[in-house]
Amino acid sequence: MIYITGDIHGDLSDLDSRSIGKLKKDDILIVTGDFGFLWDNSKKEIKSLKKLSKRKYKILFVEGVHENFDMINSHESVKLFGSTALKISDNIYCLKRGGIYTIEGKTIFALGGGGVDDPFENGELDPTNDKAMPTDEQLKEAVDRLQEIRKKVDIIITHEAPASVKRLIRRDSNINDLNIFLDTLLHNVKYKMWYFGSLHTDRALSTNMTCVWEDVIRVDY
Repeated sequence: MIYITGDIHGDLSDLDSRSIGKLKKDDILIVTGDFGFLWDNSKKEIKSLKKLSKRKYKILFVEGVHENFDMINSHESVKLFGSTALKISDNIYCLKRGGIYTIEGKTIFALGGGGVDDPFENGELDPTNDKAMPTDEQLKEAVDRLQEIRKKVDIIITHEAPASVKRLIRRDSNINDLNIFLDTLLHNVKYKMWYFGSLHTDRALSTNMTCVWEDVIRVDY
């Protein structure tokens, strides 16, 4: 089965506090950004990542905005579910921006990254933040891939939300170029379900649009 959850920020205890214990061998957990287990290569982080690597299920994630993109991108690109992904370990993969994957018969479009509202961490500019936003080339490739499959998918996984949806949750939210791009997809791509996680809340906006954070949602349609 496929399960969806939200930002983890490298906190193994937070991940284990969710309904993760029910996952079995061959299950897949998709994280909607800010995975966070590749950040500073500390002893604690290495230990946590090693524990995750021993899980029987696969963990797939799209990039959020609080990531060490250089660390993530240093990993090998491999074939995965009909597209490519960065292999973190035998069971952990970062999904390509704009990648289209076929998992358990479902077509999944993934687009990680996003806009950084506050690029300063503890008063200092975070040097990774300029890599958080997808490039124009990546967005063009994403559109090309969607057009190849007639702009029809089963599931969309993003970190950011479409602009109109973001403002629906928080009226004072900053709107960036990716939010606007996703708004275009909202009105031009046919999909059954869309999950995003940047707004740190668990809320179904409609029958086919869900903001996920701490919930673990089973995809059973």
